[in-house]
Amino acid sequence: MSGRRHSIAVAGAGIGGLTAALLLSRAGFAVSLIEKRTRVEEEGAGLQLSPNASRILIGAGLGHVLSRRAIAPECVRIRRGKDGRDLATIPLGQTIKKRHGAPYLVIHRAELASLLLDAVRASPGVRLLYGREARGVAEHDGGITVSLHGERGSESALEASALVAAEGIWSAHAPADSLPRFSGFCAWRALVPAASAPELVGSGEVGLWLGPRAHLVHYPLKNAGVVNVVAVIEDRRPRAGWSRAGEKGVIAGAFAGWAEVPRALIASAPSWKCWSLFDRKPARRWGNGLVTPLGDAAHPILPFLAQGAALAIEDAAVLAANLAPMAKPDEIIVGGLNDAKTQRSEAQGSADIGRALRRYEGERAARTIRAQREARRNMLAYHATFPLSLVRDLVLARASGEQLLARFDWLYGWSADQSSVQH
Repeated sequence: MSGRRHSIAVAGAGIGGLTAALLLSRAGFAVSLIEKRTRVEEEGAGLQLSPNASRILIGAGLGHVLSRRAIAPECVRIRRGKDGRDLATIPLGQTIKKRHGAPYLVIHRAELASLLLDAVRASPGVRLLYGREARGVAEHDGGITVSLHGERGSESALEASALVAAEGIWSAHAPADSLPRFSGFCAWRALVPAASAPELVGSGEVGLWLGPRAHLVHYPLKNAGVVNVVAVIEDRRPRAGWSRAGEKGVIAGAFAGWAEVPRALIASAPSWKCWSLFDRKPARRWGNGLVTPLGDAAHPILPFLAQGAALAIEDAAVLAANLAPMAKPDEIIVGGLNDAKTQRSEAQGSADIGRALRRYEGERAARTIRAQREARRNMLAYHATFPLSLVRDLVLARASGEQLLARFDWLYGWSADQSSVQH
């Protein structure tokens, strides 16, 4: 008797891929995590983990390490960029934790990647394949064969029951009917030493400054002694890459007419990295057969809702929940006259996994489409010019913090338990 354990290949070891590998392993799968870099390390700066994401990570046993590495800001304070006028304050801290049962956190991307990687390494049945890229997938009755390309030109093959593509917006396994589209904006990021930042910026809040055709976000990062800064400005020429060097004069010029605090913050940044902002129109179909995308590979979202990492973490939870019943198939007789029976059982197992992947995609589609659309609406509101900016400012000023927070209940109040998984 032999009960072969199903295995899942996950391509891409970013936040989404690491979370998927962790949760699939916890569900009982053997997991191969494929990463084209020679080691798993995350570039970039900070990211925001709203309650819809933090509750998943806490539920996976990462609450203690998150509490040591992340900050729970007290509020989002929205100001007008030109004169620094306060427009609105959205409560976070204990208010949002009480409202949604999980905290709103900010953390350095590398810190989150590190703690996820530690958890993955501690999970049984996970194999890390560094320096290899998933180039092609061939399906057969027993599952798939993934062609791997090494950094020195080596070629190898990996057998698995399915492939989860978590390689980002430019993934070769992204939906074929929806190509990346340029937003017309470029994001600039920097880490500013806390000692060099303006005093107002060093407080425990997420600062959001709005202006014509540009906006600025900042918040402190724990244990790093730095302030994470992201500035988004118009850019007519899209360029490849998300970590190219940015010229200080360009970003300073874009905010030259703003209030003193944002100008001082920008001037205090030792260096800048920038990347062109892309998303996609919602795809009619995410995956095919035994291949499914996850995170930005499925539904890239502009950063005007701070949900890129959060939605990828949600994807991982829903995917693992749908696949969990297939993690340990019934034992089957192997050999001799039972070969045909074995083949039929393997084919049935592949069909079951394929259906589970389509269920995952179906359960995620409406929510991710709404998030993509809301992010684009925020882009227009954040960067509004007069007179629309005046309307925006009046709406913000007249709403209470609780009213503004309630607008995000659909987003922050989501939990994986709400998924309509049918086993």
